[in-house]
Amino acid sequence: MLENIIIGTAGHVDHGKTTLIKALTGIETDTTEEEKVRGMSINIGFAYFDLPGGRRAGIVDVPGHEKFIKNMMAGLAGLNLVLLVIDASEGIMPQTSEHIDILQLLGIKDYIIVLTKIDMVDEELLELVEEDIQEEFQHTLLEQAPIIKVDSVSGTGLTELKNKIDEISHSIEQKNTLLPPRMHIDRIFSVKGFGTVVTGTLIEGKIKLNDELMIYPSEVMTKVRGIEVHGQKVTEAVAGQRTALNLANVKMSELERGDTLTNPNAMEGNWMLDVKVKVLPHISSIKLWDRLRLHIGTKEVLCRAVPLGTEEIKKGEESFLQLRLEEKVGAIQGDKCILRSYSPMRTIAGAVILDAAPVKHKRFNEAVLENLKVKESGKIEDVLCDFVAKQRNTFTTMEEIIAYIGLEKTEVEAIVGELVDASQLLKIEHAYMHARKLNELKDVIVNHLSRYHKTYRLRNGMPKEELRSKVGQAIKGKEFDLILQQLAKDDVITNGDVLSLSEFKVTYNPYQLKDKERIEQQLKEAKCLPLSIEALVGENPELRELIESLNHKTLIRLDADTIIDFDAYHEAVKKVRECITKQGEMTLAEFRDMTGSSRKYSLIILEYMDKQKITKRVESTRVLY
Repeated sequence: MLENIIIGTAGHVDHGKTTLIKALTGIETDTTEEEKVRGMSINIGFAYFDLPGGRRAGIVDVPGHEKFIKNMMAGLAGLNLVLLVIDASEGIMPQTSEHIDILQLLGIKDYIIVLTKIDMVDEELLELVEEDIQEEFQHTLLEQAPIIKVDSVSGTGLTELKNKIDEISHSIEQKNTLLPPRMHIDRIFSVKGFGTVVTGTLIEGKIKLNDELMIYPSEVMTKVRGIEVHGQKVTEAVAGQRTALNLANVKMSELERGDTLTNPNAMEGNWMLDVKVKVLPHISSIKLWDRLRLHIGTKEVLCRAVPLGTEEIKKGEESFLQLRLEEKVGAIQGDKCILRSYSPMRTIAGAVILDAAPVKHKRFNEAVLENLKVKESGKIEDVLCDFVAKQRNTFTTMEEIIAYIGLEKTEVEAIVGELVDASQLLKIEHAYMHARKLNELKDVIVNHLSRYHKTYRLRNGMPKEELRSKVGQAIKGKEFDLILQQLAKDDVITNGDVLSLSEFKVTYNPYQLKDKERIEQQLKEAKCLPLSIEALVGENPELRELIESLNHKTLIRLDADTIIDFDAYHEAVKKVRECITKQGEMTLAEFRDMTGSSRKYSLIILEYMDKQKITKRVESTRVLY
């Protein structure tokens, strides 16, 4: 059951919208002198009333005059139900038809047709108007809408209208309160002693007192220091409520109607939008570089049209379109918007945003068109995979996926889990990446390691940072570690101090084997008296690479110039642990005596053990780490 319902009015000027709202709520929504003098609504008015079932409904009075249709569309953001108001004495007017086009293009599904001023007409004319309405609305979303006859002055039909609103409210889909909060600003003003106040309908999420929010597209930070819902001070507003917010740290001059309030980094301010557009059948086509008026949320922006995959989008057709905007907007995928001609101003099409942060496309690029078809299909699995695959960052968090998809957390988690099980997505620690992206990185890494092994046949592998620099992508160190761990888990590489392909093994020619045996024998004989690499290499620098290939296999390189026999080192580690376990600590001299080493080499060996976190120096002694 819907907890918060927002009702909007639509209809021709002077058909009785404002009078109807006053009759329902007792609130006058024409608040400015100009509105009262003209007798018409210019700006968005707002009122509220209690339904018979006990819930409170907000009602938005949007202007009906053609010149104020921009304001009318601003008032439609976040509506659940629309009252289409028609004067019984005049019937359907051209303005009414355009309002209906806009409402349907925005995807609003629930309507009540309200015939007003019925006390001024006879029964016969009333029947003719009803027949005309039923004929006009055939094959539209209003075809099954109930028709309620009222007279706002006498009160006739008002109880029936309230009951019908209450009945319909039970079947309207609840707004999603689990998403990041999002509110399109439709009014901005200042209250003495409080400062800047904005109003709008909270279309998603929740806003709490003291929340820090960002204003898009300007990306100005602000803090909520006051919240009102239906004239009452509250500590929290939820999706579906008309809300007034007192904002801190922001001036009226820094805000515009059409700005969006949401969490920091929840969206981007964008200069382009990729959309699927549906052109009305009775309006002209959309051609390349047509200048249009984009209405999104509560904002109007001028833009240029770039049809994709076609020369033009004709009357009644649907196609893909890239909009090149003349100023930034804040939007997310799935938002619906309206396109109107620049001059004369007429509604020509509706659109749904498929990509809120695209790059410039070539008009007939098949890959781009296929990608937009995936997004248009609405198959959540495909859209989700496409989003993760195209992220600039290597990994995508669950929070980013939820914000993009716009479904509840449990539903998104279930879908992601299925994609992980199907190996389309990979879960690495607490983040996700597309399998294709990992395969691409794997190919690059394997290629670099293969070339390295061919060039340096005696080296165990490539240093990690050297490989990361060669991969050529802005991958953070921790992210790179996670990728390497996954590739090691898949038995593609060996992950350690240096990186190598899993199947790679150092091989020696007969001369190298002879040198290898000689060095290993010398180290065994030396035991805990390590040898100098410089002394061993002498005039044969190739021996340095041979020695490096034996590191952590038959020898240990303690520092840049000192090596020790592998077994002798680990025997020394064993003695150290036994000594410290028994005594609680160990001196340098004790180590020297029990290993037969020298003071110089004892110090080098113990410092290496410190680096390996086997021992820890405490003043002049060693303890176990």
